[in-house]
Amino acid sequence: MSVSDIPVIRQCLNQLPLQDFVVPFLDFRKQKLSTANLLKIFITAQLLKWDSLSTIENTIRSDEVYHAAFELDSISKSQLSRRINSLPTEIPQALFRAVVHRIQEHTRPIRSKSHLPLAVVDSTSLRMPPLLGDWAYVTNKQNSVKVHARLMVVGPDVAYPDKIVPSTGNVSDYRGSDFLVVDSDALYVMDRGYVCYKRMEKWASSENIHFVIRLANHHFATILEERELPAEHPSITRDAIVRLGNQPKTTMKTPLRLIEFTDTQGRFYRLATTRLDLNAEEVMEVYRSRWLIELFFKWLKQHLKFAQLYSHQPDAVWNHIFLALVAYGLSYLIGLKSETPLSTWKIVGLLRIYALKPWTQWDAELHRKPSKRSEGRQKKDPPVPRKVMEVTGVCIQQPKKRNR
Repeated sequence: MSVSDIPVIRQCLNQLPLQDFVVPFLDFRKQKLSTANLLKIFITAQLLKWDSLSTIENTIRSDEVYHAAFELDSISKSQLSRRINSLPTEIPQALFRAVVHRIQEHTRPIRSKSHLPLAVVDSTSLRMPPLLGDWAYVTNKQNSVKVHARLMVVGPDVAYPDKIVPSTGNVSDYRGSDFLVVDSDALYVMDRGYVCYKRMEKWASSENIHFVIRLANHHFATILEERELPAEHPSITRDAIVRLGNQPKTTMKTPLRLIEFTDTQGRFYRLATTRLDLNAEEVMEVYRSRWLIELFFKWLKQHLKFAQLYSHQPDAVWNHIFLALVAYGLSYLIGLKSETPLSTWKIVGLLRIYALKPWTQWDAELHRKPSKRSEGRQKKDPPVPRKVMEVTGVCIQQPKKRNR
């Protein structure tokens, strides 16, 4: 079989360095379902959104293309459950890092006007069932896990995750930042959940890490110096050098810059940043990029099998999260390597249609040009008003005649 005739799903899986994940001690007496094959199956399940272990079992049994892709002709859901529950999390985590490395070879993060790449940090929660998820207890009414992520911005509306830290739902955002805000060669963008004066002091002073972080209204700031406000932007109400905190033990020693403004919908914002060289409008523009991570989490939950878990055992949950991110990275990498103008979602949508078809058909669809350009909706003449009759100054519709 020539390369062009290999089915799309097999070609996509070949983009992953799965040859590096042959683990003899895990695969001993498991020739039918090796670690590499297990990774392939669950990544494919994410991309094609197979909704349960039973669906995975039945789909693999149904077609010879899957037999060849996964090197087996049948599998049971109980085998899948046992293997994903016992798989060490370090393996899908290492695969995620390998995919990120390949993405970095084809991309260059966008730099803000401060000549630093933009990194957006935030987290999202995944609900767990009451009984099976009691190991992820948060409150009496909620069990959940969290996914802390760092997104590197590579375009005006394009970003990819390069660091992921899963945790139970009771881990605060600012504790998760200990593993994400670690490099001084990026400008970090964060929301109110990451305000921690101790950490912000360490970032700004000893680690030379730059950030733009939103403050809540109750965060106290002592004004040290007022800066001139831009006359062309009346929405900006304050630009000042401040010291955050009002308690002796928690007040920051390093001054920060505070910018207060109101957006077009009347919402009030307070931003603290270490960047004194940017003007207020540029700081506001940097913070707007934080919305990308909200869209990213929404994308994962809508378009992949991310929010609904296959298993609720701890290791299986962590493996599920990393493999979902591998699936996202793989679809993003396919778009980069094929140089298609299509979005990541359209690539995944086409993959579900062409999964079992030859690569040539898929490649032609990725680069297909519109056959006809629409001129848009054309204006039509306004409808002719119906006849009306005036009765005591009130216009009423003339009744239609009935056919007898």
